[in-house]
Amino acid sequence: MQISQDTARKLILWKQAFHNQPNPEKSEILNIIRRLGCIQIDTINVVERSHYMTFWSRLGPYDKEHPDQLLHPDRKVFEYWAHAASIIPIEHYRYFTPTMKQNRQRAKTQAERWLKGKTHLLDEVLEQIRQNGPMSSKDFKEERQRGKRTGWWNWKPAKTALEILFNAGILMVAYRKRFQRYYDLTENVLPTDTDPTEPTSEERRRFFMEKTLDAWGVARPNDVSSYYYQWSTRASLGKKELEQTLRDLQTDDVIMEVTIKGLNDPYCMLTNDCEVAESITAGENEGFNKVTFLSPFDNLTWNRNRTQTFFNFTPKLEAYLPKEKRQYGYYNMNILYGDQIVGRLDPKAHRDKETIEVKLLHLEEDFKPDREFEGKLEDAFKSFIEFHEAERIEFRKVVPDTLKIDDFSL
Repeated sequence: MQISQDTARKLILWKQAFHNQPNPEKSEILNIIRRLGCIQIDTINVVERSHYMTFWSRLGPYDKEHPDQLLHPDRKVFEYWAHAASIIPIEHYRYFTPTMKQNRQRAKTQAERWLKGKTHLLDEVLEQIRQNGPMSSKDFKEERQRGKRTGWWNWKPAKTALEILFNAGILMVAYRKRFQRYYDLTENVLPTDTDPTEPTSEERRRFFMEKTLDAWGVARPNDVSSYYYQWSTRASLGKKELEQTLRDLQTDDVIMEVTIKGLNDPYCMLTNDCEVAESITAGENEGFNKVTFLSPFDNLTWNRNRTQTFFNFTPKLEAYLPKEKRQYGYYNMNILYGDQIVGRLDPKAHRDKETIEVKLLHLEEDFKPDREFEGKLEDAFKSFIEFHEAERIEFRKVVPDTLKIDDFSL
């Protein structure tokens, strides 16, 4: 099958769930997680945590308690390593059990190195959780009374022990409070109807390849390791293994090769998506036609080369650069308009003032904004400040300065 880059780009956005829904319910949040396979979690909180932004970019304003409720009490998702730290559908749990098993096998070695030989802390942390129920790292902070110690716990070793046990699958994240993880024994968190069967290496490779294609629409075989990081999954995603898995999936008619006009690399897509691609080519599938803003950690732009290929745009994560080396700002978000990424903005929430400050709004040089874009951009900002429970938005610098966008209040 041959498709145009335009069709490929629109298919990517369709598979990435860029279809705004009115009054989104919790079931739609869960549907996005299942559709994308995993949602990255990040600690930066300049406007809102990244995973909350990933849902807003696709759905607009929603109840921010919904994603938290899916973890607890619903138990429809769990936290583990997929694309870095991630939220994952609970039905995918079994595909991560081999990674947990490997981490259990080396837990003692890690404890020897990271806890400076105090491997007994692993058992003692577990015992505390058995006795007390879910605990966070702050629950292990040392306390003093009248100059005397009231507990032997030291926060850093306890936190390290918790992470080792979490990586090994012995503990799970039971819930979060103010973004703080609370850990409990896996048997107390994992739903009893979860399939615990450990998959074979081939089953895991098939799963991660299929799920990557399901989330990205079209992809090269080696793109799998940039959607599900190999260091996270340890799924033997090397060239030979991927080629064999690719042949097997093609033989089973699960995936098919696709040629994209103007691109030399071979791409694949799910056979079931053939009809969607055809409807896009025929103009029968209504694409995303609004403006929204993407977190620097959004699934759509995880692979920089891929984003450059399909959107002619290079994402810039500058949060970890020295201030003097930043071009677009600490937490610059990408601006998606229809099927194009047309610029960036650097926002900051001033919660005490109920204000969103946009330090920089920058459009790409080759993009020429018109009145339709300006109207949809303003709609996006209204949605943005509503979601952040702000009252107003203020712009510091706009490029180009001919763009008609002014401070406003809801």
